[in-house]
This record gives sequence, structure tokens and C-alpha cells, in this order.
Amino acid sequence: MVFVLKKWLGLLLMPLPFCSLLLLLGLILLWATRWQKSGKLFISVATVLLITFSLRPVSVELNRPLEQLYPPFPEEQPVDFIIVLGHGHVSDPAVPLASQLTEAASARIQEAIRIKRLNPAAHLIFSGSIAGDPLSGAEMYARIAEASGIPRSDMTLIENARDTEEEIARDSLLIKGHPTALVTSASHMPRAMTLFKNTAANIIPAPAQYVGRRAQGEIPLYGYLPSGRYLMYSEMALHEWIGALWNRIRN
Repeated sequence: MVFVLKKWLGLLLMPLPFCSLLLLLGLILLWATRWQKSGKLFISVATVLLITFSLRPVSVELNRPLEQLYPPFPEEQPVDFIIVLGHGHVSDPAVPLASQLTEAASARIQEAIRIKRLNPAAHLIFSGSIAGDPLSGAEMYARIAEASGIPRSDMTLIENARDTEEEIARDSLLIKGHPTALVTSASHMPRAMTLFKNTAANIIPAPAQYVGRRAQGEIPLYGYLPSGRYLMYSEMALHEWIGALWNRIRN
């Protein structure tokens, strides 16, 4: 019950659902009550927030402090295990295998495969539960790895972990202090590393999927228009900031 409530609360605090609720409430107040000023205020706040979080500079600056906290994985670093935290997928048979993963999941598995090639003896640990799909996220990772020439004997799948905390609890039982690369999205890495600090694990961060990238050239004016992509990236960052706050309050 607590897990479900946490998921619902986390989703409702994201920019699009939160602003949608504000807009809906504002419209009700504006057209169906005498509190028209309050309705206009809610609509105005929702509109400003939605546009703000859809801007490229905002999404970049929300993500960048999270993503730059840990450096990329050092190629000379030997590891015995490679943990890949789960993300989403849709196992649609009409779509190529690699395209069935979300952007985040695709970036994570590609980074894991790269590290595996640097450390051929390392064992891969894939996590990702079954949620709204017949296949687990861990199974999807395994299929991508197999397609890249990695045998199943080099993989362990954790398919019953529902969130990052449960993934890390199960991962920690397997790695037992061995040097381990942790692969997840760069913005997600600080929260994941914080959870691993409560264990005896020897973790080397291996961040993937950087979205808080500062352009090295001049961006055309249309690049500053609101975009659904940047709204999604802002949502990624806010999810991590809220998650970090939740962990701090709870601990």
C-alpha cells in the first residue's frame, strides 16, 4: 500500500499531471463558482510552470548538477560485476528489439555492454520487474546483451524488484564487496549511490544517458521554444530531486 501511494504521489507531483490538475481546478473555479480570481490564478500558475519546465535551459540546469556529480566510468577500472538498474520497455513484436526499450534503458544497456567488453570476465546483473508487459525489464536487457554476443551464463536477472531501493537490496546480496560497475542514468546515479552507501558494496559509478548537456555552439532561436522533450527531461530531474528529498526525510 505504501509503495502504491508513493508511486501515485510521485507521479502527481510531476510537471504535466500537477499543472493539469491546477488547470482543471482553475477552470472549475473560473466557470462554475464565484471564485474567478482564484481560478485565474491557478490557470496562470499552471501555464507559467508548464512553459518553464518545457524550456531547454531549464531542463539542462535541473539535470546538470545531478549528472556531473560522478565522472564517467574509467576504462582502466577492472570490475567483477556490472549492475544495470531497470527502466521501461514495451515488448512489441512489430518493433525491432533495440527500439522496444525506453531511451534511458537503451543508454544503460549499451553502457553495460561497453564495460563488459572492457572486462570480459565480469558478470552482468540485470534488474527490472514485470509491469504492464509480459516480459520483465531484466529479460529485455538480457535479450539485447545476447544479441550483442554475450552468453546467458554471464548474466543474472532480478525480476522481482519494484523500485531502485529493492533493486539495490537484491544486488548487494550478489556482489558481496567485489568491485562493481553501477550503470544507470546520470541523473539517477546520485540517488542510487546514496542507497548503496548503506551497504558494504564496492561500487564504481558508470553513468549513462546524459541529458543536461550544454551546447558548445550557438543555439538558434527556435531551439529555445518550449518542447515536450525538454518537459520530459525536466520531469526526469524533478523525479530525482523529489526522490532524494524523500530519502533524506525518511532517514
